[in-house]
Amino acid sequence: MYYLMITISALLFSLQFMFNNGYSKESVRGWDSSLKFSFYSSITGLVALLFINKFQMNVSLFSVIVAFVYGAVCIALSYSSIKAFQYANLSVYSVFSMIGGMLLPFIYGIMCGEEFKTARLICCVLIVISVAMSVKKGEQGKKAIKYYVEVFILNGMVGVISKFHQMNTGICVDSGSFMILTKIATILISAILLLVMCKTTFLITKKAFAYSAMYSVVNSIGNLMLLIALIHLPASVQYPIVTGGVIIFATIIDIIRKEKLTKKEIISACVAFLSATLMAL
Repeated sequence: MYYLMITISALLFSLQFMFNNGYSKESVRGWDSSLKFSFYSSITGLVALLFINKFQMNVSLFSVIVAFVYGAVCIALSYSSIKAFQYANLSVYSVFSMIGGMLLPFIYGIMCGEEFKTARLICCVLIVISVAMSVKKGEQGKKAIKYYVEVFILNGMVGVISKFHQMNTGICVDSGSFMILTKIATILISAILLLVMCKTTFLITKKAFAYSAMYSVVNSIGNLMLLIALIHLPASVQYPIVTGGVIIFATIIDIIRKEKLTKKEIISACVAFLSATLMAL
């Protein structure tokens, strides 16, 4: 059941990239745009999670603190993602995002005592190859590297923070309550930053709101499933499976949407999938 939940999460995460990309095309790519995205997507996610959790929520000081750190990381990730889409298509972005989301939790899981296997060391080499192959040449590629690295690290930190929260079973709240707390924290942080830093209206276009809402629903449900599975499966197994699934699903979506993929990008996705498979062995 938990492996099925992970697979469904991978499909949902591959769809979230498409909605994130759609939002970036509907708005100016800056701090105010990313903060509005975080604000509105978190409101939608909060409503969805409250229904899923039957309007019940547990609170602990530990989970509240972790939720605010989680929210801050997600806001920074939204900004980097929106900027990255200026230079990358869906498949390239997903490679950096999801491999970061795989590698950092994998390392953290090993540091926390999870089993290390030789095949996973080979996988790390394949990850480097995959990332190197997906970087575009030319001026745009150079500009994009900064945002690629940010997305790589920040998405990885989301997994690390999730693992950190779930492993402290004595002081943390249930998975549904924690996700609700992260949405509340993100709403508060993004609203304060919008008022203090941007001093702009909270309004966005109807299309931009629709993209942020659809992103939030699939992202919230996907992350909730991962949190539940994380209690029963090690991070060094779970996140590689998610990564491989997302990269494949995202590439399929690119093909369905008739986006032009280079041979290097296709090979990069295949190498990433192979590395994810090796990590799960």
